Amino acid sequence: MGYDTLKNNPKSYIFTKKYNQTINLKVKPHTKYVTLYFNQVDYDGKHKKLTLYATMYFLAMTGQTATIQTPAGFTFKDGSTVRKLDIKENTGEVLYEVKKAPFKQQIKIYRGYYLLGIIYGSIRCIGCVVGLVGFLKNVNRKNS
Repeated sequence: MGYDTLKNNPKSYIFTKKYNQTINLKVKPHTKYVTLYFNQVDYDGKHKKLTLYATMYFLAMTGQTATIQTPAGFTFKDGSTVRKLDIKENTGEVLYEVKKAPFKQQIKIYRGYYLLGIIYGSIRCIGCVVGLVGFLKNVNRKNS
């Protein structure tokens, strides 16, 4: 189950009286789509509230181990951001519960965007200062 035997396998086997005998069969794993659902977990007082946050699809083969990464800014309930998933014949849809990452962890996740924003803002400020200085010099030349 989960594998197809290839056509170049022997049609018959000769068994001896040995207790342990090995038969080599060449097989090909089934390819299938796996759907991952990431539900955000919130606690509303006493009740657990689940909200579908993200869905991910990927192509996998039976017997493969896939590495699952949470959406950016989220962690699994145990605080990790990566899990392993063994693909079996009946693996089709998998549900994961995720929660918002703590603020410190979100800063690490989005630090590239923050850095770009700071650089962009700095360049804009420098441009404004240079433009203002040029304008003031121009005004002083006209008044002199």
